[in-house]
Amino acid sequence: MFNIDVIQDALDNEVRMGNLSDRTNRDYVNCLSHLNEKLHNKASPAELETAICDLCKESVQGHKYIAAIRRYEKEVLGAQELLLFGEPLVRLYQRYGNPKIGKELSHSEDTYFRKVNRLGNERLKLAFRLQYRSGLRISEIAALEKEDILFGDSGKIRLKVTSGKGRKSRSVDVVDDSYLYKRLKLHLDSIDDQEPLFYSESYLKKKAAAYDIKTHDLRRINSRDRFRKEIKGGSGKRQARKTVGHQLGHQEPATTNLYLGDEWSSCNSTGDSENYGADVNQFIDV
Repeated sequence: MFNIDVIQDALDNEVRMGNLSDRTNRDYVNCLSHLNEKLHNKASPAELETAICDLCKESVQGHKYIAAIRRYEKEVLGAQELLLFGEPLVRLYQRYGNPKIGKELSHSEDTYFRKVNRLGNERLKLAFRLQYRSGLRISEIAALEKEDILFGDSGKIRLKVTSGKGRKSRSVDVVDDSYLYKRLKLHLDSIDDQEPLFYSESYLKKKAAAYDIKTHDLRRINSRDRFRKEIKGGSGKRQARKTVGHQLGHQEPATTNLYLGDEWSSCNSTGDSENYGADVNQFIDV
């Protein structure tokens, strides 16, 4: 059914180019291998639909299988919807492609903000507050150096991310926060150039767990805050999502949809839903 050697070579090349993570590479290959075991020979769209439903126990897994097939069609066959299309594809999107598939926050936005502000360790507080306001991954926060933080006029902060997922670099504009601007500036002035800005990724994760702070929730909160600001500023829904996705380092609109959760799905109901299928042709790589 699927030529695993060919798709593996194509995906390995995408990883080398920085367009795909190793994790997503493995997920795609595993999904296609499972389908091969289930189907053996060429299958109709309806048979693919049945196989995916049999193999999947949860919506996230279903989304992976759809994305793996989409990627195979693109990389090996050269066009989409050659293997999976029509009513079977529509039913799979209805079953697994809901933009509300993303995780709900473990705590409210206000609760997270209070948790971060109550931290007694100033360096730890600044690390999590910067993640809250920038949307960086915790690994990206840990990798920041002094020269990566640029303080502009009127309280603006810009970050240079040089160790993003897939070895991608980007610039990130931090959401305005006068406290963060002042305290972070003082912190940078107080440490040596060779001294770590914050802590290691493992230590930050350990302390986050101790204080019941889900660091990826801070990214989700940031994405929703940015989206609301973009919409309020007059941006269209798709442009707002594009801006948010760039700031968070997402490769695909579907990934940003999951972060936005209800913020996106409520907007989606007013006119963007007709193209949702085109947005979910990649597995969520966060």
